[in-house]
Order: sequence, then C-alpha cells, then structure tokens
Amino acid sequence: MYLRRLGSARDGYRYVLRESHWQDGCWRCRDLFDLGEEPRDFIHYPGGNGFYFSAEVEETLSAKGVVYSCDELEDVFLPFLEPGTRRVIEAFRRYSGGGSGRWGSCSAAELQELQGELHSFDKRRLHYLRCGRVDIGQLEGRPWKFLNVLLGKSRDEIEYTLESMERQLRPHEYRTYLFTALHLQRYFPQLLLRHQPAALDGEKIDEFFEEELCRLNADKKFFRGVDDDLDSGLHPYLVKYMILYFDHDFDRGNRFAEAARQFTWRRRFQGSARSGAGMAMADACRCLGIGEAELEKMNRTELIRHYRVQAKKAHPDAGGDHEGFIRMSEAYELLLARKPA
Repeated sequence: MYLRRLGSARDGYRYVLRESHWQDGCWRCRDLFDLGEEPRDFIHYPGGNGFYFSAEVEETLSAKGVVYSCDELEDVFLPFLEPGTRRVIEAFRRYSGGGSGRWGSCSAAELQELQGELHSFDKRRLHYLRCGRVDIGQLEGRPWKFLNVLLGKSRDEIEYTLESMERQLRPHEYRTYLFTALHLQRYFPQLLLRHQPAALDGEKIDEFFEEELCRLNADKKFFRGVDDDLDSGLHPYLVKYMILYFDHDFDRGNRFAEAARQFTWRRRFQGSARSGAGMAMADACRCLGIGEAELEKMNRTELIRHYRVQAKKAHPDAGGDHEGFIRMSEAYELLLARKPA
C-alpha cells in the first residue's frame, strides 16, 4: 500500500491511496481511496503523541478486502504526521529493531528467481541511488538484498518508490544517474574513460540516450501490468527523464573528469584545428553566432541549448563544414568554461 501524488504544481496535487496486487500473471496497481488535496485531514490527534485515522479510510479498505497492518497504514501517512509525532514514531521504529521483512524467509535461489523478473533499468536505477557509482559491476546471476525493496510491486509502485529516492539527487547528478541507469557506457567499450561521462563525446551520449529511452518506451516487459496506451508517445513515467536529462549537464566540477575530457577532445581533433585556448572571446562568440552582450545575459543552461541548436545545423552530417564545426565546438568549450556550474 502506498500514497501516490497526482497532478502538477500548476494545476494542483491530489493524493490517492493505492496498492499493488497480483492479477493475470503480473503485478498491477489499483486505487483504494482518494484523499484529495490534503491527506492530513484524515489524521486525528486525541492528545499527546497519539493519533488515529478517519474511520472512513479504514472502513473503505476493509470493504475492498485489503489486508494491512497498522504499521503499513502509518508508513503511508508518516510524511503527513505533525513533526513532533513523526519524530517519536521514527525513533521508536529505529530502536525497536524490526523483522527481516517480507522476503527475509526466502532462500537465495528463491530470491534470485524473484529478482530475475525485475527490469534491468530498475536494478541499475536503484544501484546508483544506493551506491552512487557509474560502474555498476554485475547485478545478474546472484541475489542482492537491496533489490528486495522492488519485489511484489506494480510498475506504478516501483516508480513511486524510486521517485522518492531520486529527490535526494543533486541537479548535477541527474545526467550521470540516467547515463548509468540506461547503461550508456556500453556504447564506449574500448575507452578507459567510459565510466566518466563528462569526458566522453556529449553529442554521441545525447544520441544514445534518446535511442535507449525510445527503446525502453516500447519495452513491454518494462510496462507489464500497465493499461495505458503505449503507442501515444513517450510515457509519463519516462517524460520526466527526458526533461531532467536535457535541462542539466554532467558535473564539470570534478577536476579529473574535466582534465580527462579536455585530453580526449584534444586527442580527437589534434592537428585538425587550432586550440580553443588561443581563441579570443569575440571570435568564440562569432563562431556560435552570438554577441558578447548576449553571452553575458546567458546562463550555463541557455548556452548549452544554443550550442546544440547550432551544432545540429553545422554538423558535417547535415552538410556543414568539418573544420568549421570543430572550431565552433572549441569556441563553445571556451565559453562554457567561463560560465559557473
């Protein structure tokens, strides 16, 4: 059982109590109770740190045959409890120990079979959120306890679970997270820096990202148990990733990654054009088709977007001049380095 937030900041949010249930050979989600805009309205405080839920909620769950414990219902409403009460509940649970969980009694072979049904995109997302590593190693072939949190959940509940973890990411981590989750490093098998996305060819990464996201959008295993029409464009579960990816950049603050990226760039174009280090600011602006005053008004994200538009037009594959494209790219690197991350 979980609480799903629907809507948007512009139109307003509402909350729906849902559960995952096994039906027709897969996990699906169903709505149990519409809590409206304010779940706190269904929590009552008789005094002290005590609280209880509206009878309407529990009666509806019972009428629908939902089997649940008091702890499960508390987990759902925990973020909406008054701060003092929430701290008491969290402290009690922290020091009271707790059991091994729903999957604690499963053997290693049983867990491996259950986890084998999980989608690789889910496994890689959870691994990065837990470990923060681009090199994920081998997740197949053996059971991992940290993956148990995804077992027995519908696609909707898995997305809910991972979304709550993704909120802990910082903006500069979004791209690296998606680079890892979609396993884009496999497109650079011969490069020693394949686990340093900031050092790789950004245009190629963009291309591979779009390709993998479209492939995932058509993956029936990923959307198993989802009744939405999969032929109506990018699914809402994936739209957010398109936005997060193209609205952010890789972390350029890592000096090693930046040095490696510059080294890779110089090696790639050595002898084919002058180094951008010797390029004047005015020349760099002309290469990108902007004035110096316009550049000053641009933030880092706006400069990146402008470059991508110009690069698509000037790319040799689109009929552009090879040397001119290289010089424009060097100009972009020079100007981007002057923008704060």
